[in-house]
Amino acid sequence: MLKKLLAGLIDRPLFTSLFIADFFVLVFHRPPFLFSILMLGALVAGSLYLGQKLALFEEK
Repeated sequence: MLKKLLAGLIDRPLFTSLFIADFFVLVFHRPPFLFSILMLGALVAGSLYLGQKLALFEEK
């Protein structure tokens, strides 16, 4: 599972860099409230996108 996740992240470098940068800004920087809500929404949307594209628990 971890191998599939890492391969999926390596295949999408722009998305991965945006996802990681968004996560670390939210954790360490504490932006203004409205901006942090938008960033959190983007982080959730990115997580949903990754979950759908990678389908880690897909049964065959």
